[in-house]
Amino acid sequence: MTALEKYRKLEGQGLWAPSQDAQRREVIVSFGDATLVISDTRSMKPLSHWSLPAVERLNPGKRPALFSPDGGGSEILELQDDWLIEALRTVQRALRPPRPLSARLRLPVLLGLAAVTGLLIALLVPPALVAHTASVVPMAKRVELGEALRADLVQMGAVECRSDHGDAALASLQRALFQQPAQLLVLRGLPLDAPRVQPIMGRFFLIDARLLDDAASAEALAGAVLMAAQRSADLDPLRPLLRHAGILATFRLLTAAELPAPALQGYAPALLRALPDPPQTDSLMERFARVALSTRPLVDNPAPLDPGLAGLADDLRALDPMAGEPPQTALLSDGQWVSLQNICDS
Repeated sequence: MTALEKYRKLEGQGLWAPSQDAQRREVIVSFGDATLVISDTRSMKPLSHWSLPAVERLNPGKRPALFSPDGGGSEILELQDDWLIEALRTVQRALRPPRPLSARLRLPVLLGLAAVTGLLIALLVPPALVAHTASVVPMAKRVELGEALRADLVQMGAVECRSDHGDAALASLQRALFQQPAQLLVLRGLPLDAPRVQPIMGRFFLIDARLLDDAASAEALAGAVLMAAQRSADLDPLRPLLRHAGILATFRLLTAAELPAPALQGYAPALLRALPDPPQTDSLMERFARVALSTRPLVDNPAPLDPGLAGLADDLRALDPMAGEPPQTALLSDGQWVSLQNICDS
């Protein structure tokens, strides 16, 4: 899946003006074929098409983010949506012409020199090698490893559930729960005795399809996702993979930015069989508070949605940041929740 295909259905709101002096108006921003499409919010009639490779940000690092189609400010687009800003940056990077070979080699060479220095100590203490490698592996490589693990699960018989309305509902839930880009995936046929949400590399979260039947509400399912997210924050998902891969494979990843394929064999089922540790309670409560979500739907759900709930239920009730109050705005509408529950039926 290319970056453009990944974000083709993503759209968001912004403010646009045909010139710097003109009054800005609300618009819908979406991705076309190598273009950024700016449409009227009511009629959805396109107002402007910008070539994605030519779009320039006028105020890097500042908010709201300001863009123009040529850097000269002939048109102005103002964005507040973090997802849309990150998607635009990702797609532009994918469409950018490849850098010269010397520029592409510079960073790997520098990383290699640093790795050789660290290796003299790390090889004597394998946990230090794992920790150091995990700290320098970039997100792009983590996403690649996460895709490999997902492919292994599919080869083992797991099936990724997809539908137009279900995907849209899943994307809405994802945006409501995460400030940084993440990806929720629903799979059926996972080799799990007890269904749960499993975090893997690259901010992937695998949702066992059985949870959609067990969860009484979108809020209950969201609570299980937040527990998985906190586990991922407590323990970097890359570390257990590197321990499974071994010292030589870890060193290969550190120095050559590649993990040999045999090193991944057998890890996906081992990951799902391992009993997850309970997440840190204080940090978990902060996650619930950030999205204004009560812990009660998760704790009081008729079927357990996470194997760690048994030992945490009393604490989650007592420390509920919302004191049991429902959210002012539902995470998903009734129609979206039904679509998500039926995502595996198409």
